[in-house]
Amino acid sequence: MAQTQRPPLIRLYQLRDGYCYNSDSLFLFDFARRFLKKGARILDVGCGSGILGALCIRDFDCRVEMVEKDPDSSFLAQINVPRAKVHCMDFLEFWDEEKFDFILSNPPFYRAEILPSKNQKLNLARNESSLPLELMLKQVKRNLKPNGGVAFCYDAKEVHRVFYALKDAGFNAEVARFVHPRESQNATLAMIWARIQSKKSLQVLPPLFTHIGSQQTDNSLEVQKIYHSCNTYSIKIDQI
Repeated sequence: MAQTQRPPLIRLYQLRDGYCYNSDSLFLFDFARRFLKKGARILDVGCGSGILGALCIRDFDCRVEMVEKDPDSSFLAQINVPRAKVHCMDFLEFWDEEKFDFILSNPPFYRAEILPSKNQKLNLARNESSLPLELMLKQVKRNLKPNGGVAFCYDAKEVHRVFYALKDAGFNAEVARFVHPRESQNATLAMIWARIQSKKSLQVLPPLFTHIGSQQTDNSLEVQKIYHSCNTYSIKIDQI
């Protein structure tokens, strides 16, 4: 498979017993590439280890700030992405007078009623109760410039709620793409781009199929290209 030269490797420290970034964040960044602009001011909501902010800085030289509720993840995000400003706080309490061009987020999207994990760090990162969708989108709007946009991913089974919540918060969904494990399987992830001042009709992009065979390692050509262009490496640590 012919590929372009790989960009510099991004190394990210992550707690072994905490939430570690996965392919969802890489797919989201690849989806968001078409909207990002060089030097833009970007906020990464629920940044975890800082994966999205690190990619935005490396590939677009963006001015990045990040919000993370978990103190340990926030600490590591600042180490991983020293050029970014990391706010260790609840995003629902965050506000910046300067406001942002773009906001990116891979938020917690498992339904609140699903049995929570005994690991509180995983609950913060995965369970919607730690950052409810409707409240998150309204807070996103408060922190965006008038023509700003948000790119985020969510559970595909909840997409009906997502579009309603976007409209209720004053957004117009412009572009969506669904991620399927295989051609024969239902979508598991929805990626959405929405803007405040927009009347465009929704554009649904062709689906992203992650695997082409029965084995978990049988990544599709597009997924291989995404991994190649992101070029990230996770370094697991036991404690801070």
